[in-house]
Amino acid sequence: MAVALKVAPSGLTYAAGVSQRKAAEILSLLLGHRYSHETLSALTDEVLEAAGAFRARPLPEEMAFVYLDGLSLKVFREGEGIVRETVYVALGIAPDGERRVLGFWLLPTESALGWEGVLGELWQRGLRRVLLFVTDGLPGLPAASPSGEHRKAIRRVYPEAEWQRCVVHGVRWSLSQVRARDRGLLAEDLRRVYGAESREEALRALEEVKAAWGSRYPGVVGLWVEDSGAFLRFYGYPKVLWPYLRSTNLMERFIREVRRGTKVRDHKFPKAEAVYKLLYLESERQAASRSEHLAGRWAERKLKGFSEVKEVLVTLDTTPSPKCLPSATCGSSGRRWTSGASQEHTPAA
Repeated sequence: MAVALKVAPSGLTYAAGVSQRKAAEILSLLLGHRYSHETLSALTDEVLEAAGAFRARPLPEEMAFVYLDGLSLKVFREGEGIVRETVYVALGIAPDGERRVLGFWLLPTESALGWEGVLGELWQRGLRRVLLFVTDGLPGLPAASPSGEHRKAIRRVYPEAEWQRCVVHGVRWSLSQVRARDRGLLAEDLRRVYGAESREEALRALEEVKAAWGSRYPGVVGLWVEDSGAFLRFYGYPKVLWPYLRSTNLMERFIREVRRGTKVRDHKFPKAEAVYKLLYLESERQAASRSEHLAGRWAERKLKGFSEVKEVLVTLDTTPSPKCLPSATCGSSGRRWTSGASQEHTPAA
């Protein structure tokens, strides 16, 4: 893969998946050099081979945080024509604060069962300890769905891991359910919940939201009250990390760049392999970009909170619990950020 990335990492990202003729035009414009059909064919074959190795590579044993999200794309399937399918993406934050794409999968639809398969593969590839998963609502169900099934799906594979529900998605859905004249005030009240200085202060703000809006919008308020544990999970972690943990924004930046790449193809892919090439090249491009700016202020802020993350990771039990099945209720670990003290895990009911 060294040749392909050295030639044009960004150019190949946006050339992956289009016709050979169109890809040649893109690379010619970017590099000022015309590639033969044979050279371009060998180059794209190398990318596909590297993408396969990337998706199957062994993973580190530990990840502090893992973000999960799905992306809908149009793909050509023999005998079916153009169909809409879902790319599942997992992004990990290592104990030292480094971001890395853990994997991506193309499946017909997004569902809780699909995510269980994704988590199972992460485990098989070596990922044993995760502190926290960050996602939006339960994949495959409306944003207002309760969190129970999603929490249990995660704990089926990672029984010690906690789950943070994205507050940004929660706010967006909430505002979409109320009258236009109420959106500004409701947004301010919700901001006092997830922007509080402590979990206790956040819960008091949530009581105020319930009192102010509960009678007018019981469904919206009910979501925040019933899922307050998942929405406010980030308060149990170092404050310096709160901005990164309460939403899936880090993942959405990656997906936004992938969507930019789909514009070259008129948002359609000629085959599944083209999807994998695009995702792999974007993963490599972002990794290279981060390494060039590693000494920036953003990296320093993240690393400031990660010395304590490492201490907690080593305390986690890495054995999947046979009690954490989809039909069971798995209790919260009740993890607190202390000075490296042993953490207790509440067994599954």
